[in-house]
Amino acid sequence: MILGKKPAFYIAALAVSAGLAGCGTPESMTEPIVSSFNEASVEIQVGEGDMGFMSEEMRAQAVQKADAKAVEICARGPNRRAEFASQRRVPISQYLAVTRRLYLCLK
Repeated sequence: MILGKKPAFYIAALAVSAGLAGCGTPESMTEPIVSSFNEASVEIQVGEGDMGFMSEEMRAQAVQKADAKAVEICARGPNRRAEFASQRRVPISQYLAVTRRLYLCLK
């Protein structure tokens, strides 16, 4: 049995790897994700976690990246200009929610 030789080492390694698995990098927390697009609007998910846990600087950076991504995506359709419309928190588990920003694609 593997655990019989050095159980403390294996338990510590398991705890460290489990702890690191849940960590997101600051870059991934602000990276925008397109969650829907229908040529009239685009919905951008801001990062991998709740914006409430971000610093003001990271939150501003995430919004800026989402704005840029919306402009890029809206430019692909007939309506070229992206205008921010709304923001909502969407629960993805019992303890975690993501922020989604809706942009209208206008002429």
